[in-house]
Amino acid sequence: QPVERYIAQQALSRGLAVIAISSNDRFGNKCWDDDDVAPVRFALTEIMKKEGLGGKKLLAIGASSGGGFVGQFAGRMPAQDPLKPAAVAVQIMGLNEHTLSIPHFPPVAFWHMPKDSHLEPHIVANIAQLKKKYFPVHDQTCNPLQVGDTFFSDWTRMIDEKASAEIVKTLRDEKWIDAQGYLTKDPRRYALDLEMMLRDIPPVASGKVKLKADSAPLPELLNTAYAQHSWCAEGLEGVFAFLFKHAGLT
Repeated sequence: QPVERYIAQQALSRGLAVIAISSNDRFGNKCWDDDDVAPVRFALTEIMKKEGLGGKKLLAIGASSGGGFVGQFAGRMPAQDPLKPAAVAVQIMGLNEHTLSIPHFPPVAFWHMPKDSHLEPHIVANIAQLKKKYFPVHDQTCNPLQVGDTFFSDWTRMIDEKASAEIVKTLRDEKWIDAQGYLTKDPRRYALDLEMMLRDIPPVASGKVKLKADSAPLPELLNTAYAQHSWCAEGLEGVFAFLFKHAGLT
C-alpha cells in the first residue's frame, strides 16, 4: 500500500527502525484479534534482540482492526513491560472504553475520516473521553484528496506519469472526478464499474497497472483519495511530533 510505504519511509527518515507485522489471519479477512497478541510479542522480542534494539522505546501504529489491536496491545501491557508502546497512533478505528480506562494507557493519536459514519461518533467520543481525563491525545482528520494528472505517479513508482495521466483522464471523462478534482464515487462500492471502465486503457490492458482490490496500488490510492476507511498520511508531521514528544524522543 503506497500510503503505508510512505509512512514507513517518513519514520525511517526520522531515525526510527520500522518493524511491519501482519495478523495471523492470512486467508480470511486478515483482520487482527486477541490471537495475535502472543505472536506479536514473540516477533517483537526476537526482532529487537536480533537488531540490537533492546531497551529502545516502542511506537505503534495500525489502521482499522490493526488500529484497534494497537490500542488493545498498548492497554493490556503492564507499565513496566519493555514492549509496552510509549505512544500509539490509531487510524480509522475506535477503542473500547475498557481499554481507554486503563490508568497507564499511553498517549494516542487518532486519524479518522468523517465519511466513516459508523465509526466517526465512536472515535470522537474516544477523543473526548481522553481529553476529559487529561490524557495526551492528538486529533487528526483525514479529508478527500484531489486527483490530478500525476496523482498516482506521485505516490508510487509502479505507475508512471503517462499512465497516471491516462487513468485520470478516463476517470475525469467518465465523471468520476468533479471540477475541483475530487472523486464523486466510492471506489470500493463501484469496484466492478471501475474495472470495466479502466480495463481497456493501454497501461491496464498491457498488465502494467493492476486493478486488484486490497492489493494493487491504484485501487488503494483511490480509496485514500475518497477518504473512507483507508490508510491516510494527512497531518503526518503533526502526528510524528506528538508521538516523539510524548515518547520522550525529542
